Amino acid sequence: MKPLVILYWGGSQTITLTARAIAGGAAAAGAEPYLVNAETLGEADWALLARAGAIVFGTPTYMGGIAGGYKAVLDETGHEIWTERGWQDKLAAGFTCGIQQAGDKLATLKSLAIFAAQHAMIWVGQEVIGAPVFPERAGLNASGTFLGLTVEQAEDGVLKPGCEASARLFGARLAAALARWSD
Repeated sequence: MKPLVILYWGGSQTITLTARAIAGGAAAAGAEPYLVNAETLGEADWALLARAGAIVFGTPTYMGGIAGGYKAVLDETGHEIWTERGWQDKLAAGFTCGIQQAGDKLATLKSLAIFAAQHAMIWVGQEVIGAPVFPERAGLNASGTFLGLTVEQAEDGVLKPGCEASARLFGARLAAALARWSD
């Protein structure tokens, strides 16, 4: 199976913690996840992204959209990678956080999905249905967002239990999609 790369904005503690939880869920489900901090992206990281079977985009939502530094990294793909269709048919997914529970996080996920579509990638969304539909799943996918994973801001360096569990489940879903798509 090709690598599952989590390209995240390391300037946000919550995004870093979420990236690690997604990687943990993906690894437990049999994938080979790699964490790549967009703030320190180097040649080896670009080569890894080229080999990836799936790329998971993670950025905080700042002022209703993708964090500026992360957007600059995405914009770097607009020449050779985009024109040569270097990421075509790779799986793509996204995750974000914001200070407030809603916080316009869906706008960020839409932007990431459009970015992936422009690269001819295949988008994978969230599949977990939480409470109140299933009361026993309180805390899972608490925002009810299915385009991607949204989490609430970490407190004291720890994700809320429901956010942590949702991220691990999202990682497992991505690993299963990658395994299926790789056949």
